Amino acid sequence: MKVVIVGANFKNKGAQSMLFTTVATIRRNYPDAKIFFAHYNKSPCLNENFLFDEIYYNKTLFKISSNKITASLPSDVKWCSPQKTLQTIQSADLIIDINGFALGQKWGVKSSLDYLNKIKLARAFNVPIILMPQSFGPFDFGESQKLMDKEISETLTYPQKIFAREYDGLISLRKKYRLENVSLHPDLVLSSSNVKLTDIFKTAPKFSVPKVLPVSCVGVVPNLRSFDRSGRAWQTLQAFYEIINFLLKENKLVYLFRHSIEDITPCRWLKSLFADDERVILWENDFSCFEYDEVCRQFEFLIVGRFHGIVHAYRNNIPCLLMGWAVKYKELAQLMYQSQYIFDLAAPELDMRAIFSAIRDMENNLDLNKKILRERLLQVQQGCTCFSSAQEILDKVAGRRA
Repeated sequence: MKVVIVGANFKNKGAQSMLFTTVATIRRNYPDAKIFFAHYNKSPCLNENFLFDEIYYNKTLFKISSNKITASLPSDVKWCSPQKTLQTIQSADLIIDINGFALGQKWGVKSSLDYLNKIKLARAFNVPIILMPQSFGPFDFGESQKLMDKEISETLTYPQKIFAREYDGLISLRKKYRLENVSLHPDLVLSSSNVKLTDIFKTAPKFSVPKVLPVSCVGVVPNLRSFDRSGRAWQTLQAFYEIINFLLKENKLVYLFRHSIEDITPCRWLKSLFADDERVILWENDFSCFEYDEVCRQFEFLIVGRFHGIVHAYRNNIPCLLMGWAVKYKELAQLMYQSQYIFDLAAPELDMRAIFSAIRDMENNLDLNKKILRERLLQVQQGCTCFSSAQEILDKVAGRRA
C-alpha cells in the first residue's frame, strides 16, 4: 500500500504537525504502508530515523495539457528525479493533500491553477485524492473569473472528499460551484488524538525544552504577518508593548517565543522594548511541534498570533487570547467556545481596554476555560471523519490485495 502526502513542509510548525498527524494515523491503521512526504525543498528533509520517505514535488513540477504530462525540475534539485516522483504518484493508492490554505483569490490565478494541477495529475492516473481540512476562497478572480470558475468546477469534482475547515469555504464551494463532495470539518490537528512518536520515528527522540520559573507565567507568541498587514506595524508593535506592560502590572512573567521560523523577528523586537527587564524572557529556540506542545503546557494561558499555535494550545487545554484577523481564527474561537478572546491587532480602531478586560477575564476564569476546552476538544475529536474517509479508500485497497 502506497500513500503520498502533499502540501506540508518543515518550515511551519502547523504544516509539520499536520504531516506528523497524518503519517501517524495512517501508520497506526496500516503498519506496512509506504508513506511518501512530497515537498519542494531543494535538499532532503528527512533523516534515517523517520518511518516514511520523501520525494521532490512542487505545484509547478508537472503540467497537464490535453492529457499530456510534462515535467520541469529546477536545475539545483539533484536528490530526486521527476521520473521517480511521477512513478511514485502514478503507483499511489491514495494522495492526501494537507495544505492549510492554497486555493483562493489571495494566491492569484497562477498559484490557484497550480494547486488544481495536482488534482488533475491524480485524475490522469486514476489515483484517489482527498483534500484534508483547509481554507478555501474567496473566489473573486476579476478578469480571469470565467476561466477560474470553469477550472475549479471541473477539477474539484474529482477528489473523493473535500473538507472545508471554515463555513465560509464550505458555502463558497457548495453554492458557487455546486460541489457535492465537500463537507465542513475542523482542523485535522485539533481533531486528532493519540499521536504516537513510534508511528513517526524508528526511535522516539528525546525532547528538551526550557522550563518556566515556578511563578505566574504567560506566553506571548506573535505572528510576523500581523505586523506587515495593512501597513500597521507600529500599531501592532505598540499593542503588544501595552499588552506586555499590562501583564507585568498583573505580576506575570512574560515569555516570548515563536511558532513559525520567521516569528523570531517580532519576538526580538518585543524583547528590545524590554531589554533591561528580566521579567520579559526571550526563548530563541526553534521548537518542533512536539516540543511546542510541551512548552504550551507550562503556561496559565497564551497570547498567540499563529493559527496552529492556538490549535496546539487548545489541544493541550491551554486557553489563549487569539490575535488573528482571518475567518479561520474567528471560526476556531467559535468552535471552542472562546469567541470573547479574539482580537485583530491591525483593526483601524483597536480597543486596548477590551483586550485588558479579556486578560482579566481569562485570569478569573482559567479553570472554567480549561474545562470548556477539555470537554469541547473531546466532542470535536469524537466527530472526526476526515481520516475515516481516507481509511475507507485504503481498506478497499487492502481488501483487493488480501
